[in-house]
Amino acid sequence: MDGDQTTGGALARRIRFTPSQPEGFRAALNARVTEYLKGTSLSRVAGPGIYAKGFFYGCAAIAAYTSLLFIQPGGMVGLLLAALYGLSVLLLAINVSHDAAHRVLTGHRRADAAIHRILFAAVGVDGHLWQLRHNGSHHIFPNVNGCDIDIDENPLIRLSPNHARKAHHRVQHLYAPFLYMATLLHSVFWGDPVYLRKTALANMRNIRHRRRDIMWFFICKAVYLAVTIGVPLAVLPFAWWEVLLGYAFMTALMSLVFIALLVGTHFSDEAVFPHPGLDGDLDTDWAVHQLTTTLDWRPTSWLALAIAGGANAHAAHHLFPYLSHRHYAAVTPIIRATARDFGLPYHEASFSGMVASHFRHLKRLGARD
Repeated sequence: MDGDQTTGGALARRIRFTPSQPEGFRAALNARVTEYLKGTSLSRVAGPGIYAKGFFYGCAAIAAYTSLLFIQPGGMVGLLLAALYGLSVLLLAINVSHDAAHRVLTGHRRADAAIHRILFAAVGVDGHLWQLRHNGSHHIFPNVNGCDIDIDENPLIRLSPNHARKAHHRVQHLYAPFLYMATLLHSVFWGDPVYLRKTALANMRNIRHRRRDIMWFFICKAVYLAVTIGVPLAVLPFAWWEVLLGYAFMTALMSLVFIALLVGTHFSDEAVFPHPGLDGDLDTDWAVHQLTTTLDWRPTSWLALAIAGGANAHAAHHLFPYLSHRHYAAVTPIIRATARDFGLPYHEASFSGMVASHFRHLKRLGARD
């Protein structure tokens, strides 16, 4: 989907990309990636390596959870098991459910939809609402105000130079990590219920949820709360406040890991934040927009791919969302070379460089304009 969506602004302008600017980049890139796919026997969907990752993370989550319930260790060991469970479930969702959300895990629509919803429910987030925001908003217009739900203006942190600056933003690079620790709790208990009631999100309008989606919303939330809070309260020989403290620790750690893997892939010094003209036109076409609004970190590293599920190769993910992240290590050099051939910027950093770039970005946006 190339664009032409309605923004969330008061004027409800139609935002459009400029076709073929610069001319030929998208066609050349697609041709080269198509040639790569023809030269390999691999399917565009996930394969044994990704299924093995999912099996490993799933087994780790089950082992940690059952050990916590049946061995019932106290103190630091109990917290470590809770952390292992939370991180295993998170990495399972990142590595398996994300591909499923783009229908490239099994290639079967219903199977991918079911896997996506179940694994996101284990994290506590409604998969249907997340997919609606991710595929229908963020993937089309990343870093564009009013169109990308991930960059909607909020009063606590300034992520885009197109947002209004407030006095407290001058120290946002210092308090941001503490806000980030509450990301999962916010999504589970506040964000999802708010999004369920909305009929418009970013560039999307007239949203209507099916009854079964609403039913599954409440079922999944109930199961998540039962597994993460209800069962531990009933089984573990700890005070209620100790269980809730362990839950808070686990979600804070999950939030920080999730944010660390993704935070600089769009919100960094290197990424651009396009602002549409009065006519609603952006200066580039869709492909150049995806390239210039992303930052890769260690995109060809097998270890980074094993942990981040392709989030580290963010340009490949945005340019080719119909490919499983098993292809990203091979596709990224093609993107890099094609960008160089057309005189376009390709942004890449180490993991620490990506995180540092994000906090430089926050500090710069918090300074006086």
